[in-house]
Amino acid sequence: MKVLVIDDNQVNLASALQTLIGHEVTLCSSHDEAEKLLVTQYKEGRDALEQTYKGQGMDNWKAYQKAKTECELPYWDAVLCDLLMPAGKKSQAGPGLEHVGKEMPVGWSLALRAAMKGAKYVAVASDMNHHDHPASAMLDHVGKHRFNIDGARVLLTNYVNHVGIHGSEVTCSKCSGTGIADYTSPDGSPCDCVYCKKGIDYSKKGKDWGEILARLLAEEKTSQG
Repeated sequence: MKVLVIDDNQVNLASALQTLIGHEVTLCSSHDEAEKLLVTQYKEGRDALEQTYKGQGMDNWKAYQKAKTECELPYWDAVLCDLLMPAGKKSQAGPGLEHVGKEMPVGWSLALRAAMKGAKYVAVASDMNHHDHPASAMLDHVGKHRFNIDGARVLLTNYVNHVGIHGSEVTCSKCSGTGIADYTSPDGSPCDCVYCKKGIDYSKKGKDWGEILARLLAEEKTSQG
């Protein structure tokens, strides 16, 4: 699948490359760049397609128009984006420029734009604690539901798992690297440390985008009488 991941946190972009192996992943870290990528393919791709048609004998104007039209067709299979990001400057002037660069829930708009542009799977995923921002709290009651918008399956969630970033491994400070918790179960047997995996923790953890995409792709459960 062609997957676009939009997040201004570089750690979350790194985790996208780890958890979306097997897909063609494009990373995007700004609001303005995301807007451009959702509207069309890369300009380089359009230019390359135009040259291909010219090489096939098509005249310049027809080659340009055909390449332009095809690049406006649905391109992304899935678009996964953050909720809170610095606002872009597109369309802003005067007083509007005061808001450029300020963090706000632009993920809603990007998700709807992705659905309008033909992406079949769209997610807005926030890992911000719902106690820390009202935009995250608004997702509390909708975060496990998948909506259908303009033919796209859409997930709006603050239920996000995390994965450790390769290269940031550290000894778990909770269990001192033993992998065993400092308490035992009622039957006296040792308990695994819930903060790490066999004593190894990570100093950097990013969103598990692969799990988010899997939720979008999962078949709907149907009740049986």
